[in-house]
Amino acid sequence: MTGYLRTTQFWLFLLAATYLSLTSRPPGALEVFSDKILHAVGYFLLFISCNLAYSPYRKLSGKILLLLCYSIIIEIIQHFIPNRQFSGLDILANLTGLTWGLLVTVYLKTKVAKIARKDL
Repeated sequence: MTGYLRTTQFWLFLLAATYLSLTSRPPGALEVFSDKILHAVGYFLLFISCNLAYSPYRKLSGKILLLLCYSIIIEIIQHFIPNRQFSGLDILANLTGLTWGLLVTVYLKTKVAKIARKDL
């Protein structure tokens, strides 16, 4: 995947996440799933997307910090949107998703490095 496509997929995903987070009426299809599961899965995918877009396998803690700050800012803004509210549990679910993303990324990095050593 070229650099342009990698960064574009991340920014489009972030834009979609921002829209879904800030709209006063999210799509009804999302109500079928647990709110906290949607947060965790969404931020898991957001982290993976960010890691693919920017220096894969590098600066992981910085990516976590930036996406967590984004999560907190979104929750603060939601306080001022009709039919939305600030939720510390949503932030915790987002952090859970980011942590899953970090764990999967580190695991895959380890596996790829092990495979690369065997090929040498």
